Amino acid sequence: MKKILASMMEWLRPIGIGLVIWSAYTWGQDAVSQFHIMGPFIVMLMSGTVAFESLYLGETASAKIGYEPNRAYQIQSGLANAAIAFTAWMVYLLDWGRYADATIVTVMLLFFAFSAVNHLVTAIRDGNRKPVNLMRPILILLLIGFLLPAMLKALKM
Repeated sequence: MKKILASMMEWLRPIGIGLVIWSAYTWGQDAVSQFHIMGPFIVMLMSGTVAFESLYLGETASAKIGYEPNRAYQIQSGLANAAIAFTAWMVYLLDWGRYADATIVTVMLLFFAFSAVNHLVTAIRDGNRKPVNLMRPILILLLIGFLLPAMLKALKM
């Protein structure tokens, strides 16, 4: 069951991001309101699913990306991601404004960019050629390429 859930996470993220973006452009009236929907919800989706994988799927999640399981580190990383996801929920729910939206999105993007560099290093140094491991750097670049212009547009208004 955990293997199925771990595989589902890889599909849940892009499908969920697509739905969030569609929702933002459907219900948002301008760049600020669109980013207020897409920013925090993408953070909740990305950081929340990583937290779930780290805290609940443990060894299965590690095996999927070709890492040795380290429960102490996974729990710590999972809790950090849960904190980011929860903060994004608060930013959205309490409507703290576009700068809070931009801040939590920046934190998430930096975390995943640094993580992607780590994945790239393990691919080169350790020969970790698992497809999920190799896709991480590409996917974060796509996410940055999409969210950064939307964020900058919202901050200009």
